[in-house]
Amino acid sequence: MEIKVIDNHTVEILGNIKSLDHYNEIKMTIQQLISNGTKNLTVNVKDSLSMVSSVIGFFIKIINVDGVSLNVNVWDERLYALLDQLSLIELFHVRQIK
Repeated sequence: MEIKVIDNHTVEILGNIKSLDHYNEIKMTIQQLISNGTKNLTVNVKDSLSMVSSVIGFFIKIINVDGVSLNVNVWDERLYALLDQLSLIELFHVRQIK
């Protein structure tokens, strides 16, 4: 997995999100943006077909505790279906990109 900061409001994740190391990398990157004042964040998940529960929990925390407006764009329909099954489409403002 690779994470890229596109700008102060956009992060791009390439590859599968599948380990605690990936979670830690995502968390550190996004926490840095939030520390710098980001309140609107878009996360583009380009390749992953799943997401570890710790990342989902972190996203819920930044919305509910940090007051960040989160938009998650996903390219894989399986990840979209997973987030839909977990009733997270509205909370994460998920869009499926084709």
